[in-house]
Amino acid sequence: MPRTILDEAHIHPAIREKISTHHRDIIDEVRNRTSLAEVISKYVTLTRAGTSMKGLCPFHGEKSPSFNVQEAKGMWHCFGCGEGGDVFKFLMKQENRTFVEVVEDLAERAGVA
Repeated sequence: MPRTILDEAHIHPAIREKISTHHRDIIDEVRNRTSLAEVISKYVTLTRAGTSMKGLCPFHGEKSPSFNVQEAKGMWHCFGCGEGGDVFKFLMKQENRTFVEVVEDLAERAGVA
């Protein structure tokens, strides 16, 4: 089952309650149309490792890859520093942007109105 905006740990519960069904649908559509591996590969060199991909974590210094991307689940996780999340959280952290800014940018790229 696809993840929804209500599953996002980085969205404050009070805000989650105020997001309309329409906005949730748009956010879910953006997530479903966006390739997590494609977005992350702009910042991290990823190599195939079974059903997932791995690389060096962009959030801490390391010599051995502990950054794991599971495209099918739409999730990433670093076993070194413990960070993880979806495409929105990755871009928020990597580019120091807000959730709304990231969603708007990805929606434009994905052609979601």
